[in-house]
Amino acid sequence: MKRRNHLRAGETIKTQKGVSFRMKNFLKSLPKHFTTAVKNLVRHTAMSFSSASAVTVTLIMMACFMLLAGNISGFTSNVETDLKIRVEIDNIVTEEGIAAMQQQIEAIPGVKSLTFSSKEAEMDILIEENGSVFQRYKNNNPLPNVFIVETQTAKQMKAVTKQLRSLDGVANAEYGGEEIESMVEAFEWVRIGGGIFLLALAFVAVFLISNTIKMTIYTRMTEIKIMRNVGATNWYIKMPFMFEGMLIGMIGAILPMILTAAGYNFIYHGLNGTFISSMFVMQSPHPFATWICLILLASGALVGILGSLHAVNKYLRWNR
Repeated sequence: MKRRNHLRAGETIKTQKGVSFRMKNFLKSLPKHFTTAVKNLVRHTAMSFSSASAVTVTLIMMACFMLLAGNISGFTSNVETDLKIRVEIDNIVTEEGIAAMQQQIEAIPGVKSLTFSSKEAEMDILIEENGSVFQRYKNNNPLPNVFIVETQTAKQMKAVTKQLRSLDGVANAEYGGEEIESMVEAFEWVRIGGGIFLLALAFVAVFLISNTIKMTIYTRMTEIKIMRNVGATNWYIKMPFMFEGMLIGMIGAILPMILTAAGYNFIYHGLNGTFISSMFVMQSPHPFATWICLILLASGALVGILGSLHAVNKYLRWNR
């Protein structure tokens, strides 16, 4: 029994040493693989440029979409924050009735919060916004008491307003958000459509990079066969091509990154950080545009790696 345990322990140590040795060799080989990738890029300059251009176009479109989507999210949040339902209470409702009505409103699904505003407070707001022209109505105030209701999401506005109108003692309930609701819905469709379009462009970029890597593989077929015959692993063979694809993708990301950082900064300061009105506040260039630039660089590298893996895996399957 003890002998078996010793044998198992010995086998475990050997396995660990083997893994450690392979890892050291793998790390030592990375500079060589990287150098090979750079040489292949130079050797197939035209094909590499074509693939990098496809990545550039894809990432420029991606940058535009992300800038738009990021700001749309901000716009939507601002709109949803500003949208509130104004519930006008019938003048015949007593204070006890108002308290009971408050409990009824709080029980409606989707209601986040509500605030009571007396007719006197409403008149003060009216005078403050429009000047002393309404001052004469202060002693004979025709305005109703009001509840200001906030919903959990903008999509719940319509349903909650309908329920509020059905309550006894409610003279009227309005939020004036039908047009804004349609706009928010349109924003959502823009994001979905843009995402699908970008996915299609990414597939095109992966396909072009895959073709570029195929050209490199064909020029190194003899070398790959020799490497396989002497026991090189598939990952050892794949690494130079993965580096090449990654470099193509990262080169393709340079122009989109420059355009994103400089272009968005110019637009932001040109519009003073707002679009159309104060409700549509743009995202600050830093860190918003900085994060997008980093995402573009990572996306370029990922597209390149995926394209190269697609090509080299296909070749290795065909030539086992």
